[in-house]
Amino acid sequence: MVNLRQGTALTLALAALTVSAPAFAINASTDGAYAYTSGSDHYANVKDTAKDGHPVKAQYSRNFPQDDVSTLWEKRGYGHTAKSGYGGKIWQIRACEYIDNWPDDCSAWDND
Repeated sequence: MVNLRQGTALTLALAALTVSAPAFAINASTDGAYAYTSGSDHYANVKDTAKDGHPVKAQYSRNFPQDDVSTLWEKRGYGHTAKSGYGGKIWQIRACEYIDNWPDDCSAWDND
């Protein structure tokens, strides 16, 4: 009976650890944009974080070691988030703010 209780307690403790384990997304940000992955790194997301009228974008690459870069735009403005379609695992991402007639303000690449 004691072994059954200990086994049950151990099982519950392991289940609690499994459920509470955090998911670590890849993420990057600038003054006006926040880019991150979700869904076990199969989706890219970009959020406009500044009330400045500038569109934002996430640039990301899937399926390491491929270097192809995809771009996800968010043009609706402050507070809005765009989400990519499901695809291969994203291994690097960066956030950029588009500023007319200037170079884009981009973060460094964050990778898995």
